[in-house]
Amino acid sequence: MSGPWRPGLFLRGMAMGAADVVPGVSGGTLALITGIYQELIDTLGGIGPRLLGVWRREGFVAFWRAGNFTFLCTLLAGILTSIALLARMIGWLLENHPVPVWAFFCGLILASIVMVLKPLQQRGVTQGVAFVIGTTLAALIALAPGLGAYPVSPLIFFLGGALAICAMILPGISGSFILLLLGLYPSVLAAVEQGDWPLLLAFMAGCACGLLAFVRLLKWLLARHHDTVMALLGGFMAGSLVKLWPWRLSVEGGVGDRWLWPAEYARAVQGSSELPAALVMTAVGLVLVWLLSFAAPGHNEVTETDE
Repeated sequence: MSGPWRPGLFLRGMAMGAADVVPGVSGGTLALITGIYQELIDTLGGIGPRLLGVWRREGFVAFWRAGNFTFLCTLLAGILTSIALLARMIGWLLENHPVPVWAFFCGLILASIVMVLKPLQQRGVTQGVAFVIGTTLAALIALAPGLGAYPVSPLIFFLGGALAICAMILPGISGSFILLLLGLYPSVLAAVEQGDWPLLLAFMAGCACGLLAFVRLLKWLLARHHDTVMALLGGFMAGSLVKLWPWRLSVEGGVGDRWLWPAEYARAVQGSSELPAALVMTAVGLVLVWLLSFAAPGHNEVTETDE
């Protein structure tokens, strides 16, 4: 599994990075849309001690080709470029216009739930239970203080990265969405904006460890229990709407949120509820995912491949 450098792969990586900066559309979904998801899972699943044996027996060039590292490095460069370009903009929007931004994220999530569940062929009790479990878990996580309640440290960023990367490669749920539920989304954006390399390196190390530990399990689960896994993800996204409610304020100490109706929010901030803008941005999020569904009507399908 090797090949020359593909210029279009960098652009696909940028699309995945843009998706994973926004809590709503999955980078895994974009990988499926652009036709590289199977290669990505196969490549990541092939990373292991076997490659070191190839290096010892046949040299570095054979090792590089066997690991398909040109593919991985090009894709990663595109992802990191996109994250670096978009993080500052999204951080500014969250700081200055939080209500429309969170409403946009809500629209993305609402449409993504339909996009994930609609193609399922199995819709029995098992899938229903999986959806309820996912919804309940996400809601409980959203109501808990999360990792953001702890002081920012390399360890917290490592743990957040290890959990978020699992979502980044799933078709249907984004890594930034997991960071949001964990309470780390603003902290990670700030670290990217400020170039805080100790925290960013800890985050990337967590991503690498989490990815290598999770990808084989993901490959097995999607191949054998695809519809149940996707129902669980759909429920997880539904429960996340608790965390994404646009009209909320941090409680004293910043370890939780207080959910308000738009009129209550306007009184609390002594300003506008921005309800019209929120409704428009929710619709924009819905339409954006709806348009993506035309590009990949079977976006959450994955086939089993031989090891």
